[in-house]
Amino acid sequence: MAGIEVTGMDALLQKLESMATKSSNVIVKNALIKAANPILEEAKTTSSFVDKSGKLRAGLKIGKIITKNGSKYIEIGISKGDISNIFYGKFIEYGTSKKSATPFLTPAFYNNRKEAYNIMKESIRKDLELWILML
Repeated sequence: MAGIEVTGMDALLQKLESMATKSSNVIVKNALIKAANPILEEAKTTSSFVDKSGKLRAGLKIGKIITKNGSKYIEIGISKGDISNIFYGKFIEYGTSKKSATPFLTPAFYNNRKEAYNIMKESIRKDLELWILML
C-alpha cells in the first residue's frame, strides 16, 4: 500500500482564507462605490434646492466606507456631522429650528435604491467570478 504525505496544508488553507478575506473586502468596496453613483447623481441634479454658487452640488461626493455592527455602508453627499465647506447642505437636508428640511439626499436614495441594489449584486457577481478564475 502506498501512502501520500502532504505537508504545508495548514499554511495553504490559512493563505487561501486570508486571500478570501482581502478579496471580499475589495469586492464589497467596489460594489458599494458603484451602487452609490446613481444616488449621488440624482442628489446633484435635483431641483429641490437652489444652489446659486454651484458649490454644494460640486462638493457632493461619495464618502468613505464605514463598518458598523458587522455591516458596511458608504456615505453619500453630506452627513449631519459635516464641517466641510459645504456644511450648509446639512441644513437644507435636515432643516434647522428656523427652517424646515428640504431633503434631497434621502429622496435620491429612495428613488435609486433598487438600481443601487442591482448594481451591487451584479458587481459582486462579476468580481467573484473573476476571483474564482484567478484561483
